[in-house]
Amino acid sequence: MPETIVIIYLIYIFIALYFLFLFTLNFLQNRKEIFSIPKTDRDYSLSIVIPCYNEEDSIEGTIEAVLNLDYKGLKKIFVVDDCSTDNSYDIIKKLEGKYPQVVALKTPKNTGNAGGAKNYGMKFVDTELIGFTDADSYPDSNAVSSMVGFFDDKKVGAVTTRILVRNKNNFLGKMQAIEYKVIAFTRKLLEFLDSIYVTPGPLVLYRKSALSKIEGFDSKNMTEDIEATWHLIHDGYKVRMSFISKVTTVAPDTLKKWFTQRIRWNIGGYQTILKYKHCFFRKGILG
Repeated sequence: MPETIVIIYLIYIFIALYFLFLFTLNFLQNRKEIFSIPKTDRDYSLSIVIPCYNEEDSIEGTIEAVLNLDYKGLKKIFVVDDCSTDNSYDIIKKLEGKYPQVVALKTPKNTGNAGGAKNYGMKFVDTELIGFTDADSYPDSNAVSSMVGFFDDKKVGAVTTRILVRNKNNFLGKMQAIEYKVIAFTRKLLEFLDSIYVTPGPLVLYRKSALSKIEGFDSKNMTEDIEATWHLIHDGYKVRMSFISKVTTVAPDTLKKWFTQRIRWNIGGYQTILKYKHCFFRKGILG
């Protein structure tokens, strides 16, 4: 038994040191490129879809933040209410009457997950790019304009951004704020290895033709954003990240909510691994 514990410990230490050296060397080699973004003269047409379920406290602020984006190519903001039981849809309809860019949509019945609401909103989009923002997330005004240049590369199917915690009013929020900063930094380093494995919901842009090719999101997966990323990589697309752009999001403020979120992340991750296990050591993160 003691020998087994020692072996497990040594394996753990080896993996930890391996990734420490991998990320360190990767950073040293690419440190000058972390904040760089491709310049583009094109104004890609863009629509943004905001899936919403019982977000009456935040949906108006999210829509206002998207309206304040400085990107000239933004055509429409489709806000998809997934049959909320609170006042979310009333707020969305009010903003639709106030702003011509806002379109209020409601699913015929509750889809039960963000992937279903995203797929419903996607049906109404006919622009070159399609973006998604969670109903409790707030993009910076220059977030999108710092992302679109990556799409000049025809092989790029998705672009993600730096996600930071908005609510840091207790110990849990402050710890997650540190965690999210580390995740954002390591995700950018993974880009240099062609190994970004998720395009999180707070803000992401997709090439519409690429997302249509993979038939949108897998609504059976608990982490549809991870599955969509792996699907794009499987089909030969690249995934990039703009470290300059930023979006803040509301993180879980209680241990129960945090635990539920992490269980969902892990189950969805395992679902994706099982679905794409045939790609291991061939493409993307395990390539």
